[in-house]
Amino acid sequence: MMRRTIAAILLTSAAPALADGFAAGRWQHETNTISADVPGIPQWVVKLFTGKQSRKSCHSAPQLASHPEALLTQDDAAVCKMRRFSMAEGKLIYDTFCVNKRFPEGLLVASKGSYTPDSYTINTLSTGTKEGQPVRIVTTGSGKRIAPTCK
Repeated sequence: MMRRTIAAILLTSAAPALADGFAAGRWQHETNTISADVPGIPQWVVKLFTGKQSRKSCHSAPQLASHPEALLTQDDAAVCKMRRFSMAEGKLIYDTFCVNKRFPEGLLVASKGSYTPDSYTINTLSTGTKEGQPVRIVTTGSGKRIAPTCK
């Protein structure tokens, strides 16, 4: 009986933390590249990619409960190691180190922003090296839930 009572208290106290995260469903994301200094890529090419890019994603409640950062990940082919993640009282902090085919040496991706269960806005600074030269990419992003299910 005592174990059931303790389990009930733990489950009840965990519920508000889950309610403070992202809502499950289909999401629309926008990323706006503000600036990019990447070795080997001329600024005129960077300017072609500067501006807004959009993507859609879909996440279940169990996915968001165990890995809420998945909603913010833009490159499914990247291998990332989370360094810091905090979602509390509408404030979001997300730092991860990612490697992908364009940045095999890796980038530290540091984001700060705000969120509600149905939306977020973030400012991101990505730093690292490419071929031994410094990389610096500044972006802003936003997302909103557009449907409660993925269909």
